[in-house]
Amino acid sequence: MQKFEKWMAIAEREIQAAESAGQAGFYAEACFWCQQSIEKALKGLISAKGKEFTKTHSLIGLAKQAEVINELRDLISDLDTDYAATRYVVVNDLEDEDLYDKKRFEERFQAAIKALELIRKWIKN
Repeated sequence: MQKFEKWMAIAEREIQAAESAGQAGFYAEACFWCQQSIEKALKGLISAKGKEFTKTHSLIGLAKQAEVINELRDLISDLDTDYAATRYVVVNDLEDEDLYDKKRFEERFQAAIKALELIRKWIKN
C-alpha cells in the first residue's frame, strides 16, 4: 500500500501541473501531464497488487497489466497517444498548436480526473 501512496502522490502533483498548464494556455504540455498522471497511478495500482510493471509509457499496456483495461479503455485511449504526440515538434505535418487546444485539454483533463477517481476507488476496495 505504501508504494501505491507514493505513486499516487506523484500522480496528484502531475494532474495539478496539468491543470496549471492548461489554465496558462499550454495545452500540449497540460495533456502530457494528464497522460503522466494516469501512467503513475496505474503503476501504483499494479504495485499495490504485488506485481511488477513493464517499463512503458503505454496507458493501454499498463491498464492491461493492472487488469482494468475494460473499465478504463474509453477514458485512456486518447490520453495514451499524448506521451509521444506532445513531445515531438511535428506530428502528422501538424504543429503542436494545431493538435492541442483548450477543448482537447479539457477533454483530456476530465478523462484523467475520472480515471484517477476510479483507480483511487479500486485501491480502497
